Amino acid sequence: MRENWKPLLAILCFPACGGALAREVEAPFAPGQQQIQAFADEIAYRPCPPNLPAGCEMAVLEGNPKAPGLFTLRIHSLAPFVLPPHSHPRAERVTVLTGAVHVGFGASVNRATAQKFGAGDYYVNRPSIQHYVFADEPVTIQITGIGPWVVEK
Repeated sequence: MRENWKPLLAILCFPACGGALAREVEAPFAPGQQQIQAFADEIAYRPCPPNLPAGCEMAVLEGNPKAPGLFTLRIHSLAPFVLPPHSHPRAERVTVLTGAVHVGFGASVNRATAQKFGAGDYYVNRPSIQHYVFADEPVTIQITGIGPWVVEK
C-alpha cells in the first residue's frame, strides 16, 4: 500500500518539474519554426564518424548528438558490419527501418546468442550496458537519444 504514493508524486511534480525537464530534452526549434521535417528522399547522408562501422552513412534528423538534448539520427550501411562491444551513458532507442541487425550483450561478440531485429522492430538498450551490434545485410536504423551521445569501448 505504501507504494501507491509514487504515481501521485509524479503527477504533483509534473507542473513544477515538467517544464524544466521538457526544455532539457526537447530538440530546439528555430524562431518561427512549426515543425521539424525529414523527407526520406531528401535526407542528406554523410560518412559516419570513425568510431562507427567503415562505409556507413549517417544523417541527423533533429537535434545534435554531440550536444545536450534530444536527437534523432539515421545510420545506413550497404555492407555487413560488426560494431564491437561498447556502451552509452544514456539509453539508446533504436528502430530498424530496413534490413536486420543483431544485438547481444557482453564483452565479446557471440553470434549464437544475439537477438535479431528486423524492419519495423524497436529496442531500447539500458544506459551503460555493454552490447554489440552486427548486420549481415544492408540496413538502415534510426536512433533517438539524449545527447551528448557517446560510444564508450
